[in-house]
Amino acid sequence: MSVERIVPPSMRFKAISLQEYRKAYAASIDDLQGFWSQQAKGLVWKREWAAAVAGLGPSTRWFVGGELSPYENVILRHKETNVWSKTAILYVNENGEGHTLTYSDLDSLAERVSCGLRGLGLSKGDWVAVYSPPNVESFAFMLGALRAGLPFEPIFTGFSPAEMARRVLRRGAKALFVTPSYLRRGRLVDFMGSGKTQLEKLAEAGIKVIVNDPAGAYESFTGFADILENCSAGAESLESSSPLFGLHSAYADGFKPITHPAGGFLVQTYATSRWVGLRPRDTVFCTVWPGWITSVTYQFFGSLMLGSTILLYDGAPDWPSWSRWIDMIDSYAVTVFLTTSSALRMLSKQDSTIFAGKNDTLREIIVTAEPLEPEVWRWAYTTIGTLPYPVVDSNPGKGGSIPVLSMFIQSEVGTFFTGNLVNYTFTHIEPGSSGPPFPGFHVDVVDDLGNSIRGKPGRLVLRKPWVSVPVEAPEEFYEAWRNGYYDTGDLALMNPEGYVYPLGRRDEVMKVSGYRLSPGALEEAARLAGADWALALPLRNPDRLEAPVLIYHGDAEEEEVIRAVREAVGPIATPVKVIQVSGKPVVNASRVDLASLTRKGELESVLRLLSS
Repeated sequence: MSVERIVPPSMRFKAISLQEYRKAYAASIDDLQGFWSQQAKGLVWKREWAAAVAGLGPSTRWFVGGELSPYENVILRHKETNVWSKTAILYVNENGEGHTLTYSDLDSLAERVSCGLRGLGLSKGDWVAVYSPPNVESFAFMLGALRAGLPFEPIFTGFSPAEMARRVLRRGAKALFVTPSYLRRGRLVDFMGSGKTQLEKLAEAGIKVIVNDPAGAYESFTGFADILENCSAGAESLESSSPLFGLHSAYADGFKPITHPAGGFLVQTYATSRWVGLRPRDTVFCTVWPGWITSVTYQFFGSLMLGSTILLYDGAPDWPSWSRWIDMIDSYAVTVFLTTSSALRMLSKQDSTIFAGKNDTLREIIVTAEPLEPEVWRWAYTTIGTLPYPVVDSNPGKGGSIPVLSMFIQSEVGTFFTGNLVNYTFTHIEPGSSGPPFPGFHVDVVDDLGNSIRGKPGRLVLRKPWVSVPVEAPEEFYEAWRNGYYDTGDLALMNPEGYVYPLGRRDEVMKVSGYRLSPGALEEAARLAGADWALALPLRNPDRLEAPVLIYHGDAEEEEVIRAVREAVGPIATPVKVIQVSGKPVVNASRVDLASLTRKGELESVLRLLSS
């Protein structure tokens, strides 16, 4: 636990005391209904809600009876303002080729997409899915879906085509957008070669497969350019609790869908995006890709709702060298850099001269997805977070100038809910922590009996429902509320001042380079390869936080098991170690207990338990 208290020079005139923070925070959680009702007034409502909140726990619904247009609140709210003619998306691929769209351009494209989707027979409430790296067309497709009242699910391309197809079918999606090829580290990734079989199965099931390829001719599929139509239909409105978008989240035995509500999610996202510092004059570079909650919330919804410019980079971080991201920050005058702890760990191992003097536009660096170690925070603050000119009394090029902020997020919650807020309650930074809880989120760390504890590890929980409580979720989500509060499944320490120090997952679910992975999905893949018993566990890893280990019994060769995991789940789930055991174990310990041992590096202890 850190004893450092740091206020970066750029924040010295905005920082508040802990006493002032506690007063604002206590007022928010003592009257959640009033607090969030006030925040909701920042949105444009077609019909105001009859009740701010109804229901209890996981069944809580906010802004009941309210109706709003998500598209209007994301895009059309900027019409007749200066934002309308400014750049909305600045797209760059690995070769440095790209183009820009203003908010007006983006609206025009999204409108034509929405008309095309309607022309394909889709109607309000039908689900669509996106399986694509970040590019203008995929963002326009999601916006077109919003305009037509279609909930959508973005699927990360690090998952395999087989996992993509499972998610599309589980959602009952009527259409799927895919990008057939893209560059990675100088090579063309041919998705139509690796994923065509799955796409053909989806097309045979009646799903419209829309391919983002102006030159392509696909017999069973539809070209993206072919769906662009003009029509007179306006932007659809939704009831507040109607599905807006969804993701699959990892649980012990597989990936399962959760869905966020239109009203609550947009209120929560609009408020927290302003609090973390997004503004119309910002250029936001988020290295988290579509398919993960950080990207959906703050790259897609939040940045557009605030009128910021989004820098979309479709490429690898280390191509042609590890200076790529920092060169882009420099070239495109990025002001907000949003990345992960794993990415900073990798950057910190590179030659420091590649970062010198290139980041004079940055205002803040936001880090998420997993714990951020104090030494990595220190490196980021003194290397990327140090401006080449003086700020207040800072020494140019040394010591840190701007805030590096670790923030905690979870797919089920939908937004960040702990961290220092540059546009609201900014208190001192404690390296290694994810700051204090956001106003409006009743966060606590408790022991196994639900008692609040300070200064030692416990369960990270939310004691009261947040406004974007999922309207569709698996049984595990409801089970997490069984003690009267929501147990996130994460382990954390809260110090006496209320700062939260995330420590990783407490259960058997894995966090690998920020990706939340299901051990059950890996075990199922091993069984497909011929294993008659399999156990996937998280092994502590200095670069990726955790890495999968797969122990199995059966006739399959280790290479076959690895290949099965890559094909069934995806390359991001590739085990770092595969261990074939000679006898089928009789396991007398829970998977949670075994995961606790491997997280401590005690893999040999697990193997002894399995062989005893």
